[in-house]
Amino acid sequence: MAGELPRSALEAAAHWYVQLNDAALRPAERAAWERWLAADAAHRQAWARMQALERRLNSVPGDMAVPTLTAARQRRRRTVKLLTLLLSAGSLAALLPQLESGWQIARADLRTAAVERRRIRLADGGTLDINSASAVDIDYRPDLRRLHLLTGEILVQTAADPRPFEVHTANGAVRALGTRFSVRREDGETRVAVLEHAVELRPRAGTARRLEAGQQSRFDDREVAAPQALASGEGAWRDGKLIANDRRLDDFLAELARHRPGYLACAPEVAGLRLSGVFRLADTDAVLDTLAASLPIRWRYATRYWVRAEAI
Repeated sequence: MAGELPRSALEAAAHWYVQLNDAALRPAERAAWERWLAADAAHRQAWARMQALERRLNSVPGDMAVPTLTAARQRRRRTVKLLTLLLSAGSLAALLPQLESGWQIARADLRTAAVERRRIRLADGGTLDINSASAVDIDYRPDLRRLHLLTGEILVQTAADPRPFEVHTANGAVRALGTRFSVRREDGETRVAVLEHAVELRPRAGTARRLEAGQQSRFDDREVAAPQALASGEGAWRDGKLIANDRRLDDFLAELARHRPGYLACAPEVAGLRLSGVFRLADTDAVLDTLAASLPIRWRYATRYWVRAEAI
C-alpha cells in the first residue's frame, strides 16, 4: 500500500527514474543507483512501484501521459515532483487528476524550469515575474484581466486599467486592488504576500478577506488564514536572491531546491539548524559551500543531482 513506503524512498525512486533516462548518464551514476537499490528493501519496493507506474502511464492516452514521461530531460525537478505524487497514489483512478494537472502544466502559456526565472511585460503594461518550476495561463478579456497559476509562484505588478485583475488558482481567486503582490501554490493551498496596496482573497467556497500591504496569508478552498507580517526577504527571488532570517535548514533547502536541478534535502538530525544571510541564486554550489562552512553539516553527493546535508 502507498502508506507503507516512506516518501523519501518514493522521491528517490522518481529521481533515479529521471536520472536513468538521461542520455548523458555516466557509468558512475548508474553504479550509484545500483548501490541505492541494494542498500534498503524499501528502495527496491519503491523502484518496483516506479516500474509499475511506468506501465500504467504507458496505458494512459498519449496526450496525458507524454508530458509526464518526456519532460524528464527538460524539466527535471518538476518531473520528479510529479512522479513522486503519482507513486504515492493508490490506483490509476487516483493517478488521473495528477496526470491531468501535468498535462495542463505542459500546455501552459508560460512555463519555467528549475533554475529558470522570467520577467515579461503584460499587455496592459504591468509586469509578471515567474519563479522557477512555475506555470501560468494568461486570459485577458474585454471585461477582465485574469492569470491562472497552475503551479509554482509569480509576482505581479499591476497596471492602471479599468478592468479587474485576478489571479486564479485551484483554491479560488486573488483580486488586485491596485497593487504589487505574489501568489504561490504550496501543499494544496495558495499563499499570497502583498508588497504594495491591497488584495482580496476569495476562496472557492468561503468568505472573501482583504489583505493589506505588509501582510501575507494562505487560503484553501474554504477559508483564509489569519494575516501575518511579511517574511523577511519576500519576493527577493525576483532579484536572484534568497534571504533567510533565523530560518530552519530544512525550510531553507526546500526553497533553494526550487532553483537547483535534482534532489536537495537534509537528514532529520540537522533539519532544525537555524541560519541567516543573503544568498545568490545564480551559484547554488557556492551557497552549499557557505552553509557547510557556517553550520555543523557536510554534504553527501550520490550524483551531481542528488545532494543531502548530514551531521558532521
